Amino acid sequence: MARRDRYGAARKKKSRSAFFAPLSFLLVCVAVVFGMGVFFRVQTIDVEGMEEYTPEQIIEASGIDIGDNLFFINRAAASTRIYSRLPRVETADVEPHLPNRLTIHVKESYALAYVECQGVYWVVTGNCKLLQTATPDEVAGLIHVLNLSPQDPEAGKAMTVAEDDSLKLAYLQQLLGAFEELNMAGDVDQLDMSNPANPTFQYLGRFTVRMGSNDNTDYKLRMLLSGVPQLGETEIGTINLSDGVTVRFTPS
Repeated sequence: MARRDRYGAARKKKSRSAFFAPLSFLLVCVAVVFGMGVFFRVQTIDVEGMEEYTPEQIIEASGIDIGDNLFFINRAAASTRIYSRLPRVETADVEPHLPNRLTIHVKESYALAYVECQGVYWVVTGNCKLLQTATPDEVAGLIHVLNLSPQDPEAGKAMTVAEDDSLKLAYLQQLLGAFEELNMAGDVDQLDMSNPANPTFQYLGRFTVRMGSNDNTDYKLRMLLSGVPQLGETEIGTINLSDGVTVRFTPS
């Protein structure tokens, strides 16, 4: 009988342990969630990398308030709000620092080129974000993009085009981004997107550059930068980069 009692007590103890284990886990989870809700409140928000807007403007655009919980902030949504509400913002990244601080890293947009829509000039950035309308004097020195017009343009929004021009827009973004990265933008005058399989641009006031298809764009432009110094300073003509392997020069 004593032996049966011991077995029965052991079974009851095991049963109680099986019951209390998930309950204990649940209580721990509740305590953690409660702690996260009570603590880790934002007390300081720093803004880095912006000159066009004040820190207060950046913070207001983000939608983040002092007192918000660090763990419950949707950082992607906050970045999107900053980008869409402030035309001069190129990128925005929200970085949390425990226990109570946030840093918003912002990259400023710079005018790189311009497009035309119904006789109005629109300034665009390297990633084809529309900044603002501009006068002929204000676009002097920027790259003039030909044969591609924005559809329903709006300041602060990414440039959109008609469906038939989607390939042109994709290539334009590749080119402008590469021009910016390679510090070439100041040497490019016009960029003709009439043929999305072979756009051309005017370079250094002396060369017409043919790009070919939308592949290895960065590499092709690096070939151009390496090849041009080998030409005479008075040479004028066409540079063909379309095969992606050689720099072919045809004098005018």
